Amino acid sequence: MITGDNGITATAIAKKVELPNDGSTITGDMLNNMSDEELRNAVKTVSIFSRVVPEHKMRIVKAFKENGEIVAMTGDGVNDAPALKYADIGIAMGKRGSEVSREAADLILLDDNFTTIVETVRDGRRIYDNIRKAVGYVFTIHIPIALIALLGPFLGISPAALMLLPVHVVLLELLIDPTCSIILERQPAETDIMERAPRDPDEKMLTGKLVLKSVLQGLTVFAASFGAYFYTLAANPENAQLARALGIAVIMLANLFLVQVNSSDHDCFLHSVLRLAKDKVMWIVNIGTVAMLLIILYTPLSDVLKLAAPSVMHLLMVVGFAAVSVLWYELVKLFNRVRVKK
Repeated sequence: MITGDNGITATAIAKKVELPNDGSTITGDMLNNMSDEELRNAVKTVSIFSRVVPEHKMRIVKAFKENGEIVAMTGDGVNDAPALKYADIGIAMGKRGSEVSREAADLILLDDNFTTIVETVRDGRRIYDNIRKAVGYVFTIHIPIALIALLGPFLGISPAALMLLPVHVVLLELLIDPTCSIILERQPAETDIMERAPRDPDEKMLTGKLVLKSVLQGLTVFAASFGAYFYTLAANPENAQLARALGIAVIMLANLFLVQVNSSDHDCFLHSVLRLAKDKVMWIVNIGTVAMLLIILYTPLSDVLKLAAPSVMHLLMVVGFAAVSVLWYELVKLFNRVRVKK
């Protein structure tokens, strides 16, 4: 709390709103006698600053930033404008705030309700998380498609027996784009989203950790889908259509598992399913994907797409391959949860 009011008034209000404080208050006169280093140490424990002027507010914000903190400053008056401008995030009151403070701020709180700030932070983190998940998903799911298209000719597989023909790539893209934009971008906030420290402003959206995760997931999906295809083709070179059907089915089903597993980097995928249990859009996409797979395998469309209808045993194998190729990441999340608790 940084205010021009008397220290007794500020302390009484702090107690009423249960503001954490070590019991001491720093006044403007005390600030004038403090060096920058002393102020940097003081802001680590003191929560109330009274009888301050605009220059003092600037020094306090600067001290927090020099301590490596991400600083959000709220204010409504002309004397708050310099600190609002200097803070990482300046938040002005929209109803009672002065025009100068609104011009200096990054955000304007239209309802003057501090709870809105918390909700805004939560929603902003959710949106950023979901965009990052969508980017990682797109990267992951295209790795098996690219590798399958490249590896077939290198292994000497005849063009007629290749796993992915151009029409299949188009078919998979019709599945990937809606999944990415409809499901991942509407994910609810993760349970720990407000317990995290602010992210580094210089951090790139596509981090090394995200790239590594996407590459590993993409490679395992590739291994499962191409493995099912190549094993079936090797057993009977004349059965290229069945081999192709199994490989494509693994990719399509792995796509569904990927969405649920990547919905959270911390929570079990079952939690993600439960959070979206009442989301009609998720069910439409999931049921639509399964329906699309059944249509291309068990209708006359299969002949057009050069596919063959697999048996029930083959379908069970496909589901198992798809699940294993993605659900291994749940072990990584479990390990991370145990490590954090320790």
